[in-house]
Amino acid sequence: MKKKLVLLCLAGVMIFGVSACGNKNSETTQTKETQTSQPDTEQTQEDTDSTQSVETETEAISDKEDYVAIQDLDIEEYITLTNYKEMKVSATKPVADDASIEDYINKELLVGMITNRSVKKGDIVDIDYVGKKDGVAFQGGTAQGYRLAIGSGSFIPGFEDGLIGVMPKETVDLNLTFPEPYDKNPDLAGQEVVFTVTVNGIQVSEEYQSVTEKDMESMGLVYKTKEELWEAGKKAMDENVAAVFESNAKNAIIQKLVEESDVKSIPEFLVEEEAQNYNNYMESLARSVYGMDFESFITQAHGVTMEEYQAQLLAMCQDTIKQYLVMEAVARAEGIEITEDMMKERASEEADEYGYHSPSELINTVGYTTYRMYLVQDKVLDRLMEIVTVEEETDSEERENS
Repeated sequence: MKKKLVLLCLAGVMIFGVSACGNKNSETTQTKETQTSQPDTEQTQEDTDSTQSVETETEAISDKEDYVAIQDLDIEEYITLTNYKEMKVSATKPVADDASIEDYINKELLVGMITNRSVKKGDIVDIDYVGKKDGVAFQGGTAQGYRLAIGSGSFIPGFEDGLIGVMPKETVDLNLTFPEPYDKNPDLAGQEVVFTVTVNGIQVSEEYQSVTEKDMESMGLVYKTKEELWEAGKKAMDENVAAVFESNAKNAIIQKLVEESDVKSIPEFLVEEEAQNYNNYMESLARSVYGMDFESFITQAHGVTMEEYQAQLLAMCQDTIKQYLVMEAVARAEGIEITEDMMKERASEEADEYGYHSPSELINTVGYTTYRMYLVQDKVLDRLMEIVTVEEETDSEERENS
């Protein structure tokens, strides 16, 4: 799932979308918390491979004879930039006061795993599992680091009850039968399967005001004293404040830059290319993760008609290409160049982490134009942060102004 979250960010470097992807570490955490609750819907390596190898019958827009890449356009024909060197923006900077530091500690640092007792109802357990039918792992039946609330009824009958009494680090085989009917995956309805489950630990949390050093030790935390814990929380909050402010500043710069620049026209073929890439991704997502055809995924999962979806997609892609053109214009004005070697180097760094077998596979799946503009935007925004005047505005000031 992590790769898909990233792809959604890359599918269009949208206005206000600078911070949408977040950092890679936070994505890992979010993925664990937002996985589908039924074990048959988790994405396996087989699903990932099939997603990456999806081929569409429609000719790619970029393969057409009259296609002109954005880097080859006469950019002045489409864009007249605002005087961005004199531009001023304001960006909100969160306040890291004692209350927010303590809240951060409670939510992020005082969460650990206990391993000295067995699982009981009401626990949140961290588990790895593999589901097999007739000795063969079935689609969607595997996950690692999944957090499950025992007694929630999230998984099929018998799964959660089968973990009660299991000690952390133990592995058990659960002989279960899928209910019938089973709408999520009719092929598994009424089928006997075996889930091999390892309990990694039992999640436990405490409050800063009441936690003791003994509690911290039993939770497996690295902090030996509450003073150490506070300093770690303060450092993390200071880093988070800086990151949020930078993200808000970049969003403000993009918004103002696009709004104040004169976009004379938008090449329709680039809009079509962006829409095609996005549709290809959504179709592969529907099939490999949700087991649905593209139209059913759009109409049922998102509650819109195909006509409404296409209209929304067109508007989104027009905004995306408008931003692409502005970013490209600034890149040329500032002498910023994205070379093939730079793209390959960046893709080499990201391919393995995002689940691709090679840098070229990452670039091809995301789309050459989109991936290139992903790098262009990074470079352009770093430069603009040096040029544009950014005024800090605290959360309290923003509330007063609103």
